[in-house]
Amino acid sequence: MSQRIAGTTVALLCWPVALFAQPAITSVVNGASFESGVVRGSIGSIFGSNLAQSTESAKRLPLPTTLAGTTVLVGDLELEAPLYFVSSGQINFQLPFEALGGILPIVVTTPQGRSRPMLLTVAASGPGIFTLSGDAKGKALAFGPDMLPLDAATPGSTMILYATGLGPTDPPSVSGSAAASSEPLNRVVNMPEVIVGDFPAGVDFAGMAPGFAGVYQLNVVPQQIGTDRLFIRSQGTMSNTTSIGVRSTGRNVANATGTIDAIYPTADGFPAGFSAMMLAVKFTAKMDILPTAGPFMVAAVSDAATSLVSVDPANGTFDATVTVPTQLARAGDFSQAEFRILDLLTCNVQNSAVVCSPFPGNILPASRIPPDLLMALNQVPLPNTAPTHSATAALTVSGTARRGSTFVIDDQNNSSVSVFAGYLLLPIPSALTPGQGQSTRTTTIKLFIDGQIVASKDVTFRVLPDFGGPPQ
Repeated sequence: MSQRIAGTTVALLCWPVALFAQPAITSVVNGASFESGVVRGSIGSIFGSNLAQSTESAKRLPLPTTLAGTTVLVGDLELEAPLYFVSSGQINFQLPFEALGGILPIVVTTPQGRSRPMLLTVAASGPGIFTLSGDAKGKALAFGPDMLPLDAATPGSTMILYATGLGPTDPPSVSGSAAASSEPLNRVVNMPEVIVGDFPAGVDFAGMAPGFAGVYQLNVVPQQIGTDRLFIRSQGTMSNTTSIGVRSTGRNVANATGTIDAIYPTADGFPAGFSAMMLAVKFTAKMDILPTAGPFMVAAVSDAATSLVSVDPANGTFDATVTVPTQLARAGDFSQAEFRILDLLTCNVQNSAVVCSPFPGNILPASRIPPDLLMALNQVPLPNTAPTHSATAALTVSGTARRGSTFVIDDQNNSSVSVFAGYLLLPIPSALTPGQGQSTRTTTIKLFIDGQIVASKDVTFRVLPDFGGPPQ
């Protein structure tokens, strides 16, 4: 297990965003995924204005609690948080393991004064993967066992990832201090699941990255790779979805073509003010299976759901697993879902933050379900497996696919695997002033055939047409 971490990770933690009045906080998010879900001991990012007089990064460990005159106070006891980086618009800090309470006030102090407290709800789990771009998107920060940057994952070969938000360790880690570089290493108490290429990978090590604070290292071994997607699940919570290159063998199919598109939302559609968006996708695929072909994958993927078709041409069969909404979720009942849906029409400003109320019982009223959503649901097949505390379940399908034949997925051929759907959580509007409350989310849907990407599309949709302010 490598005991080094590339300097690139430090650069990501010291990434500037934006100059002097009293500091103001607008959000506190996971420092790797930039989503909600900040866990004790993890790296968080504070965004706002006048957060520091200058840009400064930590030079050594233990991490300092003051940089450029800026300090971050956490909790009612106002613990001073270890700091990686400060600038006028962004602070990267470690949420102390020692901070007590489920809701923690976060205050930034500078020579100009104190910010108003931002209340942070501490997450039980909030995995986030560091990426090369530093914005939580695109390629994961990944290395091979030789610690050289990794362009593509290979089944059976170790890859090293860096994340935050994986929770407590054994033995315990000390906030701001370097993790152990020799045994006993600071291994996580709750082992995460790492999904590489849409299949579970073996996890040889998960713990604090030796010599770092708040940064976790994962040594994983991919078993099977069907797509370029890479993400972590920890205690039921999913990380940001990143990517890792895949290599096509070129030995199984020829003339591979396909299309992929969203059937919901439409280009002009938007949800009726609730924070969970169904994303329904339809694809087509066509390929010539070579006479010598071995097993391969046809995989259509989105952040919300997948259609994974495992083809075994030697035996003349395929088996598919398709993600589709449950019967309850189709009727607006998310009481068994693993997430809460918020009523965005109730949003108001509290302590400089936009706060929205959940729907009672996590059930969406029938009057708030758009007609075009119901029409889209009519195109999505029903599951044939039982859900497990989720808004989605699996449709499993089997069929024939032989060597030397043309394999097709479309409206007439194997259509049951061509449509899938799941739910995305939407961003809460960042402002409640007229003309500034419109929030959007963009996600990419992709189609892979035998490890080769043959179609992709960016899908952008609005949270609201224009959120002009809280209800009167």
